Amino acid sequence: MRASTDRTLAFLRAARVSSRQERRKNSAYVVYLVALFAVFWAVPLLAAAARAGGRGDWHGETARQLTATLPWSAPLLTALVLLLTMRNAAWRGPVRVDLPTLHWLLPLPLARGPLLLPRLRAAVLRSALVGPVVGAVLGYVLYVAGAGAPVPLAVAGAWAGLVAGLTGVGAGVLVERWGYGRPFWVGSLAVAVAAAVLPLWSGPWGWAAQPLVAAAGHGGPWAVGAGLSAVCAAGALVVAWRSAPLIPAAELRSRATLASQVTASLFALDLRQTRAAVRGPRRGWAARQRVRLPMPRRRWLLVPWRDATGLLREPGRLVWGALWAAAAVWLCGLAPDAGRGQVAVTVLTLGAGYLAAAQLVEPARLESDDFRRATGLPYTFGALALWHAVVPGVLLLLGLAAGAILYGTSGHLALLGAVPALVGGALVSAYRGAMPVEVLIGGETPMGNTGPLQAVLWYGRGVAGALALAAPCLLVTVRQGGFGVGELGWLLLAGLVMLGWGRSTARRLRGGRRRSVLGAARDRLLPLLG
Repeated sequence: MRASTDRTLAFLRAARVSSRQERRKNSAYVVYLVALFAVFWAVPLLAAAARAGGRGDWHGETARQLTATLPWSAPLLTALVLLLTMRNAAWRGPVRVDLPTLHWLLPLPLARGPLLLPRLRAAVLRSALVGPVVGAVLGYVLYVAGAGAPVPLAVAGAWAGLVAGLTGVGAGVLVERWGYGRPFWVGSLAVAVAAAVLPLWSGPWGWAAQPLVAAAGHGGPWAVGAGLSAVCAAGALVVAWRSAPLIPAAELRSRATLASQVTASLFALDLRQTRAAVRGPRRGWAARQRVRLPMPRRRWLLVPWRDATGLLREPGRLVWGALWAAAAVWLCGLAPDAGRGQVAVTVLTLGAGYLAAAQLVEPARLESDDFRRATGLPYTFGALALWHAVVPGVLLLLGLAAGAILYGTSGHLALLGAVPALVGGALVSAYRGAMPVEVLIGGETPMGNTGPLQAVLWYGRGVAGALALAAPCLLVTVRQGGFGVGELGWLLLAGLVMLGWGRSTARRLRGGRRRSVLGAARDRLLPLLG
């Protein structure tokens, strides 16, 4: 088999000379674009940031809190990178084959090692190049914020990025080898326990972050952490090297097919189809779970029961919703002392709250993709959209209420009042459907074609509406330090507007209305613009 494999690969190397040359040209062009961006944008921006940091422009209260929370935020960020790598491996993975290899080589009696290990080697090389660059930039940002010296922080950040990237490659290969469910949820549980007990010394994420924490002025045995993280990364790569040839053909076939579907949907700007393809393997694992709540005895509890059961069967949504809600609470606590960045922090607060709501309205999004799920329910499609807001609204209120009790500020009370608007904006996004062709085509104006702007507005209209209605009230509350009846009334009115918008969007999607609101507005405004 090894001799047959060597002959086959030698023949393919000779037959693919032109395609390899084309790939090298494409890679050289990508490198040229990256270098061009670095020279004309990244380097000047970093230099300007260094000058601002040297003058102390960024040494405010937010920067001090960022530096003070680094002993636990850096390990959690590293753990998040590892978890995202494992999620990515559910549909893509470090070891990937193209469709010709899938159809022509995998069915043949060939050795898997010479076929798959070069792809693993390429993934390791990409992580070894990208990880240190990203980590060094993050360390440099900490220097700009006043955390320490630039060179130690950049070197420590590069080390953390390198170790996290290589460990993530090993974890991704394990997901490909054993499937999505077991490795991912075991890793998630380990990270959750580590975050609750001892984040700095709880695993690879804490060991990799130890040099960065020490360089920021918090001290600690950074050499021990660096050594342990190096051993962990090397062990992960060894396990990945041995596991790569054992990846089942069904897993390779699934990932190659999904990668082609994602590429096609991205070129068509169909982000909903892209998301459905990416989440396909994880949804299949979640569908096998048998978590079930007791059946309700009243009809009005049917839709909330279904939504709650669906979220329990896909606990990743609940975890991400809780994380984004915690981020919103934390950012809202930073807003009063943000100074000139108060507007940006306020917008980020509501943006995090919107992302939490978007995670929790997943049942509504699934229903908009498949109308048959709502066939036997005794509601119209518009009323059903409002019923889908019950469970996300209750969960988000409970999560943000815990933060409001913890901080006890007026800004957190305003954030609680903004929950209906955030849930309504998430429903608008859930029921937007496929983007109409006329939105992307746009129209010609003296300032250029309106297609790209219309596409951005079409995709982001839910979050844009929620932010436009709720952000001014939250900003006024944070600045004045008081939350009264007027602010509460405004936020409740904003919630009614957004929920009504979500209801009308669902009705329009179910009714099959072909013309979009943006298209109708464009047809009316273009004659006025001449």
